[in-house]
Amino acid sequence: MISQLRSVVEAFPDKRTGANTHFSMSDIALSAFSVFFTQSESFLDFQRQIGRNNGRHNLASLFGVRDVPSDNHIRSMLDVVPAQMVYPMFDWMLCELEQLDELDRWRSIGNDLLVTLDGTEYYRSAKIHCPRCRVTHHTNGQVDYSHQLLSPAIVKPEWRRALALAPQFIRGEDGQTKAEGELTAAKRWIGSWGEFLSPLGVTICGDDIYASEPFLRLLGEYELNYVCVCKPKSHKYLSECINSLAATGDVDSTSVVVREGGKKRRMSYRWVQQVPLTGYRDALLVDWVSVEVTDDSGKRLYYNSFITNHRVSAETVAAVVAAGRARWKVENEDINTLKTKGYHLEHNFGHGKQHLCETLATLNILAFSVHTLLNLYDARYALLRRERGRRTRFFGEIGTLTGYIYFESWQALLGFMIEQLQLPDPGG
Repeated sequence: MISQLRSVVEAFPDKRTGANTHFSMSDIALSAFSVFFTQSESFLDFQRQIGRNNGRHNLASLFGVRDVPSDNHIRSMLDVVPAQMVYPMFDWMLCELEQLDELDRWRSIGNDLLVTLDGTEYYRSAKIHCPRCRVTHHTNGQVDYSHQLLSPAIVKPEWRRALALAPQFIRGEDGQTKAEGELTAAKRWIGSWGEFLSPLGVTICGDDIYASEPFLRLLGEYELNYVCVCKPKSHKYLSECINSLAATGDVDSTSVVVREGGKKRRMSYRWVQQVPLTGYRDALLVDWVSVEVTDDSGKRLYYNSFITNHRVSAETVAAVVAAGRARWKVENEDINTLKTKGYHLEHNFGHGKQHLCETLATLNILAFSVHTLLNLYDARYALLRRERGRRTRFFGEIGTLTGYIYFESWQALLGFMIEQLQLPDPGG
């Protein structure tokens, strides 16, 4: 995987001219990636924990970095690199999973891959800014600068993990165009990735803002399916149709008792097939479904409604709702993990004047994706992650070990940890 990443970053633009090119762009980019992969809190913190042995260092053996650049040199050189130049690595990972028939493990509703979309802010400052920042003017005269991104991820309802895909950065005002919203960024993301995702079989899952007819029709152009939250307040015509059908007994329903967290829960489903999303003559027809979760006493614990182009029936309603409810996973298993579980997504590793803030965020998200795959497909890594518990503890121990001991490879490092913990070695 490191060799593939090296081939991607070797294509990064180099602003230097003449003979002043001691550090290659691949060494610069891989050094930055190593900071995020090891979950270091800063570039300086990471450089202090590089284990060396007779001129050899762990950046070379673990990440293929031949010469270690300074943190300031890394920031300066990556500032001219657009984040999109990292995206081929995300393509490669999905293609590898498909070729190994491993993508099928992620399939759920309709045998599709479930891709959730959600936006988040990952940078805010009252002082440090760049031309790509979003600018907010407050009534008290304060000005804030921020960056936001759309974070797509593949999830599966019954899994507590998410595979982050390439982000889409939500544009700020650049002097020619107005700052865009999350939905506009999502349309750009679909425009960039739709043809790639379509043959894989994909269902897009999103919040109520994605239950927009233009966006859903765009998904149809790429033969992508969808399950989106659909709130009555923002879809009044559809809500009126459902109420009218309910009054005449034309809303199907069923309920089942399941166990959630060891407790009995009643899941009550209602659904209607092929109902117009809006009041226009050529309105998009969707299947509508709602779910109410109650406890033994009948107290409502959860309620939501969704629209989908999957056909909802007594046989499929539970799977459709499970897909819709999986939307929260992009917040908990993806965005929340990136912000609070050691990746320090909101930390200012460097802002720059052009692309640095976005490119570093993309490398950080890439590290998270690689960790997810290692946890699934590397037996030693998965064993140690289970054994050591918290993610921050595991990477803290890696940081300590690599600060004092030189390891010839990742497998040598993982094998050493397994041996010291006296665990049965499952092999690489």
